[in-house]
Amino acid sequence: MLISSVWTVLAPILAAQYILTVAGLIVLSRRDVPVKTYVLWNVFILLVFFIGSITFLIYNKVKPLPKK
Repeated sequence: MLISSVWTVLAPILAAQYILTVAGLIVLSRRDVPVKTYVLWNVFILLVFFIGSITFLIYNKVKPLPKK
Protein backbone atom coordinates (compact mmCIF):
# COMPACT_ATOMS: atom_id res chain seq x y z
CA MET A 1 0.00 0.00 0.00
CA LEU A 2 2.83 2.37 0.86
CA ILE A 3 4.57 1.75 -2.47
CA SER A 4 1.53 2.75 -4.50
CA SER A 5 1.09 5.97 -2.52
CA VAL A 6 4.75 6.83 -3.07
CA TRP A 7 4.35 6.38 -6.82
CA THR A 8 1.21 8.53 -6.89
CA VAL A 9 3.37 11.35 -5.55
CA LEU A 10 6.53 10.65 -7.57
CA ALA A 11 4.91 10.02 -10.96
CA PRO A 12 3.63 13.60 -11.51
CA ILE A 13 6.95 15.04 -10.28
CA LEU A 14 8.92 12.87 -12.69
CA ALA A 15 6.53 13.71 -15.53
CA ALA A 16 6.90 17.44 -14.87
CA GLN A 17 10.70 17.10 -14.79
CA TYR A 18 10.63 15.22 -18.09
CA ILE A 19 8.47 17.88 -19.75
CA LEU A 20 10.67 20.72 -18.45
CA THR A 21 13.85 18.96 -19.56
CA VAL A 22 12.54 18.27 -23.05
CA ALA A 23 11.31 21.87 -23.40
CA GLY A 24 14.67 23.22 -22.22
CA LEU A 25 16.62 20.99 -24.60
CA ILE A 26 14.41 21.92 -27.56
CA VAL A 27 14.88 25.62 -26.86
CA LEU A 28 18.63 25.08 -26.40
CA SER A 29 18.87 23.26 -29.73
CA ARG A 30 17.36 26.28 -31.50
CA ARG A 31 19.96 28.68 -30.09
CA ASP A 32 23.17 29.37 -31.97
CA VAL A 33 25.75 28.95 -29.21
CA PRO A 34 29.33 27.68 -29.15
CA VAL A 35 29.78 23.95 -28.61
CA LYS A 36 31.27 24.39 -25.13
CA THR A 37 28.32 26.51 -24.00
CA TYR A 38 25.88 24.06 -25.56
CA VAL A 39 27.43 21.10 -23.72
CA LEU A 40 27.52 22.96 -20.38
CA TRP A 41 23.85 23.99 -20.64
CA ASN A 42 22.91 20.48 -21.75
CA VAL A 43 24.61 18.86 -18.75
CA PHE A 44 23.16 21.48 -16.39
CA ILE A 45 19.62 20.94 -17.72
CA LEU A 46 19.87 17.16 -17.51
CA LEU A 47 21.58 16.78 -14.14
CA VAL A 48 20.13 19.56 -12.00
CA PHE A 49 16.50 18.55 -11.65
CA PHE A 50 13.92 21.32 -12.13
CA ILE A 51 16.37 24.13 -11.33
CA GLY A 52 18.50 23.50 -14.43
CA SER A 53 15.56 23.58 -16.84
CA ILE A 54 13.88 26.53 -15.18
CA THR A 55 17.14 28.49 -15.04
CA PHE A 56 17.79 27.96 -18.75
CA LEU A 57 14.24 28.86 -19.75
CA ILE A 58 14.46 32.08 -17.70
CA TYR A 59 17.87 32.82 -19.25
CA ASN A 60 16.34 32.28 -22.68
CA LYS A 61 13.60 34.83 -21.93
CA VAL A 62 16.05 37.39 -20.53
CA LYS A 63 18.54 36.98 -23.37
CA PRO A 64 16.45 36.06 -26.43
CA LEU A 65 17.79 35.11 -29.83
CA PRO A 66 18.77 38.05 -32.04
CA LYS A 67 16.40 38.81 -34.90
CA LYS A 68 17.61 37.66 -38.32
